[in-house]
Amino acid sequence: MLNTVTNGLCPQVITRTWIAYDCCTNSSTCSQTVTVIDTTPPTITCAPDKTVQCGTPWTFDLPTATDNCCTNPVVNAVLTYTNGTPCDYIVSRIYVAYDCCQNQSLACTQRVTVVDTIPPTITCPTNMVIDTCNTNAIVTWTVLATDNCSTNITVTSTPPSGSVFARGTTTKVLVTATDGCGNTNTCDFKVTVERPTLTIVHNPGLHTVTLIWSDGILQVADNVLGPYVDVPLATSPYTVPAVGPHRFYRLRCP
Repeated sequence: MLNTVTNGLCPQVITRTWIAYDCCTNSSTCSQTVTVIDTTPPTITCAPDKTVQCGTPWTFDLPTATDNCCTNPVVNAVLTYTNGTPCDYIVSRIYVAYDCCQNQSLACTQRVTVVDTIPPTITCPTNMVIDTCNTNAIVTWTVLATDNCSTNITVTSTPPSGSVFARGTTTKVLVTATDGCGNTNTCDFKVTVERPTLTIVHNPGLHTVTLIWSDGILQVADNVLGPYVDVPLATSPYTVPAVGPHRFYRLRCP
């Protein structure tokens, strides 16, 4: 053998030259050329299909590709498309692989199903106590509801905000939040309607007391039995001295 020469890649041409000598050192040469071709495409395997929750981060998984001749075939995404509804849809991505000789593999597809099965979060008001001199009260409230995916959240209350509640009763209010995919969550709170109460707060350092009320007319008397008279222009909070003659206060509902 005289030498071996390799040229090219696709195809690869390998030439080997031989030389022969006789006993008088006369020589003769010949060559053989072998052309190596690659017409076999790589194989590609996509990652398994998967399901993810709407509103959570996710990505497609890269396929794996192998080739009989070339190392590290190149994988390309050629198409991504979506089918279904906002509450249950499938995002598909199609991949192909190329080897170093530009042979293209068959396509494979990974499908990601996006679902929304998580209910919205809901925050009810704390239990409400309404003081009123009236026989009933109109009570309103606000409920906070959020969702991981849907923006059109429906919130209903039973009874609804703005309802009339009778004095002397405690009513349980049930609140339901429903997202755009029909997932629901509930919370509840109580509404108590009662006669107004008078709260007295002592201020020792100031030698005063502060009277606090939410409805009614403040009255004062020199003894607990009365007679009680209205305190002119008294509004809550109302502060009076804590020294001097005893005074007795109460609320009058007109």
